Amino acid sequence: MLKYRHNIAPIHLRSATVQDIAAILELETAGFSRIEERFNQRQVQHLIANPRATVIVAEGKGRVLGWAAGLVRRHSKSNSGRLYAVAVHPDAQGNYIGQRLVSHILNALAVRGVQRIFLEVNAKNQGAINLYYKLGFIDQEYLADYYGHGHHGIRMVRFISPNHSESD
Repeated sequence: MLKYRHNIAPIHLRSATVQDIAAILELETAGFSRIEERFNQRQVQHLIANPRATVIVAEGKGRVLGWAAGLVRRHSKSNSGRLYAVAVHPDAQGNYIGQRLVSHILNALAVRGVQRIFLEVNAKNQGAINLYYKLGFIDQEYLADYYGHGHHGIRMVRFISPNHSESD
């Protein structure tokens, strides 16, 4: 057991590498009970290799405690982004690791010129929903059975003004 809760250890964010895949998969298993909500090895490998993706991990006390990924989508008139993945080990939750991961991805997407950032979240994950509201996301669409029969999602969006980054 990690026992980080409310005893904030120094956390370092860095780009994920293929050497992090096993740790990321452990986070997915620890954080999501349903396989429909988890990323698999192939998906994580593709994200790390994708030039349109930003994939980061949060390290503390010599181990990976969280990860996040964002993607840039190119459209004819503008770019949009997607917060594609976020997971923090359950024993490390409550230490603002998720907020730091998401904020880093949002900034990386803003710097790359996106004007809208989308995400999908399990409708029962109130902790994540509250974090996304705090970071400026609004509800866009209810997604019935998005995570499997009887497991609904919410699509959320955050708008970013042109030529704006999170550090402005």
